[in-house]
Amino acid sequence: MEIDTLLNKLGFSDNKAKIYQAILSLGSAPASTIAQKAGIVRSTTYKILEELASDGLVEMTDQGVKKFTALHPKALITLQENKKSTLERLLPELLGIYSSPKFKPKMRFYEGEEGKKKVFEDILSLHNDIVYTFSPIEQVLSIFGKTYSRHFMEKRTKNKIWRHALRPAIDINKNTGEWEFYGSDEKLMRQVRFLPPKIKCDTLIQIYANKVAVIASKKEDYAFIIESKELAELMKQIFLWLWHTSPKP
Repeated sequence: MEIDTLLNKLGFSDNKAKIYQAILSLGSAPASTIAQKAGIVRSTTYKILEELASDGLVEMTDQGVKKFTALHPKALITLQENKKSTLERLLPELLGIYSSPKFKPKMRFYEGEEGKKKVFEDILSLHNDIVYTFSPIEQVLSIFGKTYSRHFMEKRTKNKIWRHALRPAIDINKNTGEWEFYGSDEKLMRQVRFLPPKIKCDTLIQIYANKVAVIASKKEDYAFIIESKELAELMKQIFLWLWHTSPKP
């Protein structure tokens, strides 16, 4: 019944909702009559009637026989307003003892080709550093093209940023004419190794500083950067374990 659901949302238990509706329909009655109307045992009914009286929704009179009288349903509004007022007084005290986390990871999402370039180029803020990448170069070239990729490599080497790249195993058979993008190259400050054949890699992941940057394939089409020291360290350890167990070209 909708009334029960709405009363539940106001903090009424199922039994309290039944008893409240029973006394509203009766107007005024002893606990035994209200219990019979609600279909709830008398001891439970009496306890809940006392709660309703404390809430200001019911009045109790005792003239030889205790009777409970329902107040106008608008008393519910007064009850909720009183709760809100109490919360407003309490909130500053709670905020005073609240201990917020010292660090919250930052996460930024990007859309479109320009957004993906921002994710790709975020590493260019580094100098004399190493970036660890799971790098499906075919996916990278399909997103950014060779001209932009060459431009990016020039910027990266100018900032003396080494790139350690784990490529999909399928890339090991590329023609040497494509080696500009696929292979190790001291001048381009790039070392490459190849993942085990069973590991599929369609997503570009860059691990650097305290960040993990991700660019999905065109099929899934998303990109984001997470700034988290713990996550970056974990991803780096996974990368290095794979790096030391993967073959060189």
